[in-house]
Amino acid sequence: RVLLEDRDDEVSNLSHTFNRMTEQIQNQRDDLMEANEQLDQRRMFTEAVLAGVSAGVLGLDGDRRINIVNRSAEDLLALPRTDLIDKLIDDVLPEIAQLLEQATLSQRDFVQEQLDLTIDGQIRHFNVQVTGHHGQGGEHGYVITLDDISKLVSAQRTAAWADVARRIAHEIKNPLTPIQLSAERLRRKYSQEIKSDRHIFEQCTDTIVRQVKDIGRMVDEFSSFARMPTPIMRDEDICDLIKRSVFAQRVANPDIDYQLSLTDEAMIVQCDGHLIGQALTNLLKNAGQAIAIKEDKLGQDGGRGDFTGKIDVALNFDDRLLNVSVVDNGCGLPKEHRNKLTEPYMTTHAKGTGLGLAIVQKIMEDHGGELTLEDAPEGSSGACVSLHFPRDQKRKGESNRPPREDVSETSTSISESKAVV
Repeated sequence: RVLLEDRDDEVSNLSHTFNRMTEQIQNQRDDLMEANEQLDQRRMFTEAVLAGVSAGVLGLDGDRRINIVNRSAEDLLALPRTDLIDKLIDDVLPEIAQLLEQATLSQRDFVQEQLDLTIDGQIRHFNVQVTGHHGQGGEHGYVITLDDISKLVSAQRTAAWADVARRIAHEIKNPLTPIQLSAERLRRKYSQEIKSDRHIFEQCTDTIVRQVKDIGRMVDEFSSFARMPTPIMRDEDICDLIKRSVFAQRVANPDIDYQLSLTDEAMIVQCDGHLIGQALTNLLKNAGQAIAIKEDKLGQDGGRGDFTGKIDVALNFDDRLLNVSVVDNGCGLPKEHRNKLTEPYMTTHAKGTGLGLAIVQKIMEDHGGELTLEDAPEGSSGACVSLHFPRDQKRKGESNRPPREDVSETSTSISESKAVV
């Protein structure tokens, strides 16, 4: 600003004009700074909102380059921010690029569809929403929202299969007993009277009885899956449950080397001991079957060599979770569709019913825990299947559970093994 003199000439008029211009510039500068401050506040608020939502959010410019990525999108896609920002969506997620093409061709600003995306080698189910937006300057862009609905889809399938299993168990179980009794009666009554081809008659009746028993076993698994009892929560020593389950499997599979890594003191968790014991038994059986498959494959390829089946059962914990892991050196788990192995009737074993892991999954869900399927630790083959319980253990003496039967036989058997307890 310049000083004004009280006179009426061109210099004075110029000074007045200059001061007005300066004042206008100052006002415009203040307005611009206030607008920038508001934009910064809105940007920080938007970033806070995007960081807090569970859905993944991607922003695209008119060229389909990614310019916005929130933390959930990084986690869901298992990609760091640097691998997404300024990248073409066609190169990063071609499946979503096809959805964008659909939105463009249909001239719609909102498209929603469920897509299967391969994340870290596993197929995941996503609900994808594409929303178009138009700026005041005519620029066009998209906002993509990703929701992982894999667990929801799995739960829906499990519920549907449970209803199917209930119906199958009811319809099949009734005629099984009379079929078996009739075959056994035929064998007892006519085995001595038949003179020709008696061995064929006996072989046929034995086959009927054996197959009926196999079907009965499957029906029992159907019933177990369809009518899973409500857990009765009590204080249970998870170490004790592990020892009991391992003892039974060691008797059934004496050629497998079982090793335990447990705590010296009792680890008490609130659970249904019968159901958790069933879950542990299913995991140990699966591990044994995986080892048998690998042994058969090695035999077909020229011999087992010095291969010995091993199953390691370990207990560890942190501030939040108590974890029980079962690691075997068997044939391992397939990378693709691994997340579907916990769904009913999904199995990698030729003679499996596909209900073992589904039952374990249901048991862990009812206990507020989680079942995870992973590869064995680096440097070894096989699988690592873990049960994760919410941390709620107590020391011995704090338990309110009633006295249990004497387990001296189990304790003796465990101590004689190579286990580290």
